[in-house]
Amino acid sequence: MTTKHHEFLTRGAVGLLLSIAVASRNPGAAPLEDELQRLSRLLQDSRAIAHVMPLESLASLLDLLADEVGTEVFETRPAAYRERLARAAGDDAPTDFLRSLAELVRDSQLLSYPDLTELPLSDWEASARFSLTSAFISSMVSGEYDSVEEALDEILTSEHPDCQELAHLAGELQRLLYLFRTPAELDAAFATARPHVTHARVRLLLDAVHAHFAEQH
Repeated sequence: MTTKHHEFLTRGAVGLLLSIAVASRNPGAAPLEDELQRLSRLLQDSRAIAHVMPLESLASLLDLLADEVGTEVFETRPAAYRERLARAAGDDAPTDFLRSLAELVRDSQLLSYPDLTELPLSDWEASARFSLTSAFISSMVSGEYDSVEEALDEILTSEHPDCQELAHLAGELQRLLYLFRTPAELDAAFATARPHVTHARVRLLLDAVHAHFAEQH
């Protein structure tokens, strides 16, 4: 029977890792090694995430999951997890695949991950790292409002007075401007994964958020 504690297999780091491994088997997809570099970058780039899910812990979890393949416990795991594991493993035995994946994750080379200019954002990484930026800018340019100024006013007003999400948004936007020092670099980084995210819109949205906090908080 599936219980709530199974969600870490489908929605947490393990679920994401298996989804990445499945996608890497598609023709023309990014190699698994590159995707593991992106995952390492994602997990280590946040001090909070790196504290609760270091790469060594993820590797150990994969080893534990390898131990339970073929047992009664494994049969109680969600069908979505078992099916995704089988697809990720391909022709390999799931146990062997999980152990080899654990070794790849445990490899010390992953600790030195490439920056975003060396290894561009993928779609899943853009979604994981900058989901608020993408969502708010989408609302800005949705065509629902007569002007960008009206859109910004409506969007920010709708978040007030509980503006915690705006605070998180400001952090994402500021980090983008730190990571990509020129408009051309930022625009190029999102050209494929999130083309609506541009330097001009990031700058405009961040200025609006800062003005909102200065006036209302």
